[in-house]
Amino acid sequence: MYELLHSFIQQLFPQCQVDVTQVEPLLEARNVQKGEFLFQEGNICDFVGLTLKGCLRSFFLKDGKELTLFFHPEHQTLGDYESFRRQKPAYFSCQAIENSEVLILNEQAIAILETMPDGQKLLWLVAEDLAFQLRDRLLSLYQNSPEQRYLNFLKTEPKLLQRIPQYYLASHLGIEPESLSRLKQRVQEKGST
Repeated sequence: MYELLHSFIQQLFPQCQVDVTQVEPLLEARNVQKGEFLFQEGNICDFVGLTLKGCLRSFFLKDGKELTLFFHPEHQTLGDYESFRRQKPAYFSCQAIENSEVLILNEQAIAILETMPDGQKLLWLVAEDLAFQLRDRLLSLYQNSPEQRYLNFLKTEPKLLQRIPQYYLASHLGIEPESLSRLKQRVQEKGST
């Protein structure tokens, strides 16, 4: 199970000299059943997580409507980093859309990582990766049409497309489910011509 953490670290920072065995006793593998929340908007998110198996989504409510920010399949980080670091209420919720298992790095585990020679750089790279994901998501929402966002999702996450309910995908694309059906049909028609 912790091999995934090691491979995640190696993928992000190949020359990292962090000894994961020192934090292993503090790590927790948390099972989250489909529909359950890992954390909720308004509560403090007291960890950073890594999806071991399954898929979760981060979303927030606006005018009573759910808006999906991110999907977190295997090998993806998750959590509200500002809530974790500043002990402030989370701005969004994280819910399992499949039965999932998440590796939890709590404050103690992060503190130990910070004391290791490459630990601070590793955590900086994780925070940077999260910031880049958020930047890319924000730019996509402002620069791309829903069709462009859908085509990009098809290109970058084709397997995930089969795993997530269509209404979550529509929410992620910033459109209504009915509009997603029409968009998919339009894309299919363009592809067959």
